Amino acid sequence: MVFFKQIRRLAYLVMLLAFAFFELLHSGLTRRTFEFPALENGKLVVEDRMLRKAGSLEQNIKNYVEELILGPVSVTCVPLLTKGVKLQAFMYRDGTVYADFSGDAALPVQGGAPLFESFLALNRGIRRNFRSISDVKLFVNGNEVFFSEFDRIFGPDPRN
Repeated sequence: MVFFKQIRRLAYLVMLLAFAFFELLHSGLTRRTFEFPALENGKLVVEDRMLRKAGSLEQNIKNYVEELILGPVSVTCVPLLTKGVKLQAFMYRDGTVYADFSGDAALPVQGGAPLFESFLALNRGIRRNFRSISDVKLFVNGNEVFFSEFDRIFGPDPRN
C-alpha cells in the first residue's frame, strides 16, 4: 500500500515537471543578460531578465537595446546611459547591428561608468546575447562613437 502511494506521488511530480517544462517552452520568453555598473565600486554586475520573443532577430535585438536603455532593476546599480536617451534608429543587416541614440547618450551618467565603458558594455551585451552578430556600430545623433577603439577590442568586421 505504501509503495503505491510513493508511485502515485512520483507520477504527480513527473506530470507537474512535464507541465512546467511545456509551459516554459511555449511561453514565448527568452533569457537575456544585462551588465550595469555597481553604485558603490563601479564594477559591472550582471542582471538576468526574461524578454518576450519577437518575430525577427532584428526585433529581438531592438527589444534588448530598448530594455537596456531603461536601466537596471536593482537600486544598487547605475544605468549605462543617461535618463531620457532614445533609440532614434535601429537596423540589423548582414550580421551588423546599427543603433543610433539621441544626443543625451553623449552625456555621462552621474556616478556611473565613463562613456566608453558604458558603450563597451552595451556592445558586449549585444554580442553576448546574440551570437550571430559579427559587428555592432553605435551612433549618437548620426555620428559613430568609439569605432577605432571597438575595432581594436573586437577586431575589424571581416567582411570589410
